[in-house]
Amino acid sequence: MNAVADIDVTSSALYDEGNPWQTLERLRRQSPVHWYQQPGYEPFWLISLHEDISWVSRNTEFFSHQQRIGVETPDEIDPWELERERRGQLYGHAADYPAGLGLMDAPVHGQVRSAMYPCFTPKATEARGKRLTELAEGYVADFLAALDRDGTADVAHLLSAKLPLAAMFELIGVPEEDWDGLFDAHRDTASAFHQDYADADPEAAVQRFLAAMGYLDTYFTGLVNRRMAEGGGQGDDVLSRLVRARVDDEPLAFHDMSYQLFNLVQAGNGTTRNAIAGGIRALLENPDQLRLLLDDPSLIDGAVDEIIRYTSIAITLVRTCVKDTEIRGQKIRKGESVALFFPSGNRDEDVFTDPDAFDITRKPNRHVSFGGNGMHRCIGAALAREEIKAMLRAIVPVLPRLKLAGDPRMLVLRMLILEYVKLPVERKEK
Repeated sequence: MNAVADIDVTSSALYDEGNPWQTLERLRRQSPVHWYQQPGYEPFWLISLHEDISWVSRNTEFFSHQQRIGVETPDEIDPWELERERRGQLYGHAADYPAGLGLMDAPVHGQVRSAMYPCFTPKATEARGKRLTELAEGYVADFLAALDRDGTADVAHLLSAKLPLAAMFELIGVPEEDWDGLFDAHRDTASAFHQDYADADPEAAVQRFLAAMGYLDTYFTGLVNRRMAEGGGQGDDVLSRLVRARVDDEPLAFHDMSYQLFNLVQAGNGTTRNAIAGGIRALLENPDQLRLLLDDPSLIDGAVDEIIRYTSIAITLVRTCVKDTEIRGQKIRKGESVALFFPSGNRDEDVFTDPDAFDITRKPNRHVSFGGNGMHRCIGAALAREEIKAMLRAIVPVLPRLKLAGDPRMLVLRMLILEYVKLPVERKEK
């Protein structure tokens, strides 16, 4: 009998209170390349070891990004399918069109990525550190005012939600007067997928999702059209660079540019926002680590990477095998899917000493949270680090006076990311 045959990694119950660490440990030890088959899901190979996740990520000769990137769950397919169909009808392409950098294969991926990458280099991102800290300090001040007014305040919605969006809006060239409407729309894109977000009427939640997606599409296509009319100019923001970009000596279609902007904002917001929330939670639950950081601010870079590893907000990315290959003796055939489970790779005992401990002094810290290695490594990795660092600079001095107020609530969105529904805090009694 297969000792791991009963494992159900697509069960939301495993994720509601955090990552399923014990379940993933069983897979690493007993079935690291695991054929996963449950009713209602397309079967896939579940890859749980750090080494194998990195290998699949690097070997684009064998694994394609274009067909699919996520494990779809039955309750979550319809809204996204409707959105893909709507986009295809609107712009005249198939529903499986690679609408974003993460769905592109070489050589197009490299050409589009190179057009945007100057905005995301470590040097360019570091130069924005002062501005990010200014934004973070403003959001912390607003959060503390709400905390004093109401007695409790939700980190997930009142503190961590705005900085990643604001940072990306500035980077892609969105005027600041448009930010508030976009903040609200991005919040509503999650509303169709969990009872803690959804309306009493599930159909109303789906309609709110579709309305939010329509708003975002309309906004970004309008922004692209205006910038195209300007010819891109000499601007150094992402959109200006996309307008000037050439792929196979042809300019990008306007809908391709809007897809890139939409996906940059969605991906950067979801992961970084929840990593900030998870990092604040980790520091509150590990006061010894908080004290280390307070006593020695030079540990901040290590704290950022440990937060990214420990929270492991990105759960899976799926790749499609395009050429027969083998991983640890298991035959992976052309057409089969492999799902890279990053939380498992980030707790691999062969790579990390005491992997379940939150340790801001951990060195080395070779986590795979940004999609492993290879050409699809997250383009915004340096930006995410700088955003988390900015928020830590602003919030860490006040954390010793705060404590959790009730149990945090988490959910899993489409098996792609962990989402904080709520993370309430209150002031400690004096």
